[in-house]
Amino acid sequence: MTKFKSAKELKSIAKEVSIGKYGTLIGADLLILAITFGVSLFTGVSNVSSIAFYIFGLLLSFAASVFLGILMSGKAYLYMNLLYSQTVSVSDIFFGFKQQPVSAMKIQAFISGITMIAGIPVSYFTLQFYTNPTIDVYMYVIIGLIVQIIVSVYMDLTYSMSFFLLQDFPERSAAQILATSRRIMKGNRLRLFYLKVTFIPLYILCFIAFIIPILWATVYQYASTCAFYQDLIAGISANSARKNAPEVVDTKITEEKDGDYGLN
Repeated sequence: MTKFKSAKELKSIAKEVSIGKYGTLIGADLLILAITFGVSLFTGVSNVSSIAFYIFGLLLSFAASVFLGILMSGKAYLYMNLLYSQTVSVSDIFFGFKQQPVSAMKIQAFISGITMIAGIPVSYFTLQFYTNPTIDVYMYVIIGLIVQIIVSVYMDLTYSMSFFLLQDFPERSAAQILATSRRIMKGNRLRLFYLKVTFIPLYILCFIAFIIPILWATVYQYASTCAFYQDLIAGISANSARKNAPEVVDTKITEEKDGDYGLN
């Protein structure tokens, strides 16, 4: 049975590799936020009382989200360089434009698309509540919100390794990357969920202390998630080594003629 690192160990690794590099990591996050904000200015629709305007705004937001998937790929590249002790730079977030940008957009389109569809009921009933504020409609809003949260959490936990996998296996299609993420996260979702939950007290303290500590906390959390990926891949590789005696190089999984050690 594969023994994975605890949440405490993963967070310790994240803190260790980030020492002296927080300026770069926070700068990269700020640049992504700035680009996201700039894109949102062109895709936001303020008139949500009209279903037609709402649908138009939803489609624009979806298109923007898909495009920003390229930056998410670059962010994964940046943090994998961090975890593998490579040189990191703010410009790493643009690496997604060089390597498989279409795959990155397809991955983001799938994740955003499912999440968006899950949010349609709550949006619809919210619009209805504006014109018909009854307790029944309000309950539908609450139910829709709960469904949206459940779907969003599931998608986040199941496909959170996708952009990391895209860096390790750029030759694979978006569908293969998504399928691999879903497969390797089977049985590991609760571990990742627990890792994320451990950051809640930190975020509460950060909100009390205002914005600056939040930037550090988001970097800390993403680095820990990347450490989770590194540990997960190493564990799968070690488990396959015991069964098939494969060759492992730089903690990445090398491929055999008939497969790739559980990531197929």
